[in-house]
Amino acid sequence: MEISLSNFTVAASSHSGEGGDKFVEKTKPLAELNDLGVHAKKHVGVGVSVREGVGADSVGVSVREGDGTGSVGVSVREGVGADSVGVSVREGVDAGSVGVFASTDVVQSTHDKVIAGYWLVKAVLDVALNRGANKHKLFRGTGIFEDALEPDSLISIKQYHLLLTNVQSQTKGADVSFLLGSALAAQWLHSPMHVLQTCDTLEALLTHLVHQQTFRWCSIPLCQFQCFTTNHKVMLIPQLTIGGAKLAQFVREVSFASIVALLKGIAKQRVSVSFNFTCARPKNIADFETHLGLKVAFNCPFNSMCIEKHALDEPMSTPVIHSPNMVTDKELGRYRLFERYPLISLPDYVRCHVYQTISAHNMGSALPELAEKLAISPATLKRKLKEFNTSYRQLSEEVWRNYALVLLSVHKANNEEAARQMGINDLPNFRRTVKRLTGKTPSELRLSNA
Repeated sequence: MEISLSNFTVAASSHSGEGGDKFVEKTKPLAELNDLGVHAKKHVGVGVSVREGVGADSVGVSVREGDGTGSVGVSVREGVGADSVGVSVREGVDAGSVGVFASTDVVQSTHDKVIAGYWLVKAVLDVALNRGANKHKLFRGTGIFEDALEPDSLISIKQYHLLLTNVQSQTKGADVSFLLGSALAAQWLHSPMHVLQTCDTLEALLTHLVHQQTFRWCSIPLCQFQCFTTNHKVMLIPQLTIGGAKLAQFVREVSFASIVALLKGIAKQRVSVSFNFTCARPKNIADFETHLGLKVAFNCPFNSMCIEKHALDEPMSTPVIHSPNMVTDKELGRYRLFERYPLISLPDYVRCHVYQTISAHNMGSALPELAEKLAISPATLKRKLKEFNTSYRQLSEEVWRNYALVLLSVHKANNEEAARQMGINDLPNFRRTVKRLTGKTPSELRLSNA
């Protein structure tokens, strides 16, 4: 299985503290890594499994809950029937399953302080002040006070969202989002993410970066990635924690740039990645190519980051870096920020729930059932989702839209196969549903490049 990722020209360099960084022999796994629930081993899954089947032209899709990640991984295998697409949904027995998360594990308000804000705010200041922003105006309305920030300080989703909104409006330059993503990644050595350098492979590193809620809240808190895989590549589709179009593209660019820089900074390897965007080709295409690589496409069916599978098998043989400013085991214990994890945002919890309904081939709303699991009323659930600027219907349609796009744009499934996997009994209804979800007919989607 092959993976091809674009070359990147920008990497997250680890900043050394005074006295310099020290290189020591790599040990796997570190005690602190295990303390965070991270297991550095060769085959830590990305929610991915690939199995060779009998039919040469057939594709099977299985949807399963990830490894304690709060997200769902979709794996594609060659099936048993020629020209058929087989899709099954199965629930795991880990923290990725909605049934495993307790209501107390779900971040139900944008005001809940769950983000490790110290390093994120520091990165924002490093970039924004150099691009003409005023420090006091950056913090205005956020409730964040720079002099009160400590390495164990927590901020809320709402606070960080407002901070990025201020950054977007007050800074100069179309490349600020990419610079911010790289700056976030550059903090890794001095944040809890430094334990990720003990991962054995790029696959394990990528798994923890994009799926482990522990690291999500100290790196890319406003974006969760949905993993789809084919026989040759892994596709990561960004799903935003807070709805709304104003900041959406900015957050996606920050998240993509951060992942790219973290892969390079931690693994010390140049990884080739390709990116798809739904937006039209921008005027600042040079910024995209500088920070993300040359394999960038626009006017695509969905936003995604694609990595060829063979690249994920590359071992990480670099020595472990210890810096004088590195967060220590004692400090990690002092936060106990990680004792509460995995925490999952309410929108992501809803998305996981909707994926579980795929197993029943049920497109109907299951909002009352979900509210019962959360021990709240349906009206309260609607109100809480509104706080995230979204709704159950919007999240449900997002899940089904991505599912339809993967079946039709990536795997080129015919109408009968795709309708069967989506649990739709008649083809006219299937075509209307796809048109409503995606804005295009099934035939148009099969002709598109994804």
